[in-house]
Amino acid sequence: MSEDNLKNLLSEQDRAISSRLARLRAMPVDTSRLEQALRAKLPEARSRQRVFWLRPVQAIAASFLLVAAIFAAVVLSTSGGPVLASAAQMAQMHDDIVSGRTPVMQVSSVAEANRMLDRQSPGAPALPQMPDHAMACCMKSVHDKKVACVLLKNDQMPITMAVASASDMKLPAAPVVSRNGIDYRVQSVNGLAMVMTEQNGKWLCLIGRCSADRLMDIAAQIRF
Repeated sequence: MSEDNLKNLLSEQDRAISSRLARLRAMPVDTSRLEQALRAKLPEARSRQRVFWLRPVQAIAASFLLVAAIFAAVVLSTSGGPVLASAAQMAQMHDDIVSGRTPVMQVSSVAEANRMLDRQSPGAPALPQMPDHAMACCMKSVHDKKVACVLLKNDQMPITMAVASASDMKLPAAPVVSRNGIDYRVQSVNGLAMVMTEQNGKWLCLIGRCSADRLMDIAAQIRF
């Protein structure tokens, strides 16, 4: 082959190679997978992935905490702290017990009454010691607070004694009468007298169709 022919052949090959390289430069290349693989190998990328997955978990945990806080607030607002029993409410309680609308259990002593009340409602407030009377007992609820009640017959006059924890029940804003160093809150409604006091962590209320003085005389015989 002559030298001129060889030069022409080389020139054609060079042009073909240049043409192919030009087409390769113009061809789009997808490097996204390569970029993702490289980022996954980097510590910062792995950290971001963990944060990405942790965010939904943190959101769920925060939701549970919010629900728990709302539930606790509802419970505290409905059952926490002492409540106030109105004079009308206590008078209705007495009338329901005396009339038989509220079922009662006949007992012969305070000890028997405490056993029966605790069996009926575990954790019921314990009744105080008092002179023996013909009596009947029952459990009542005042704004969801347990109140142990005893129906006494004093001089044939039915008298209701209600006992609760002092942390559950408030004393009313009523006139105060002091007897033997004890302050009594005195109220009356519909011909019923009632006296309330607190002693040794107990809330006590006596109700009857008699004088407040008579109720305070009975209260003076009670020992917590």
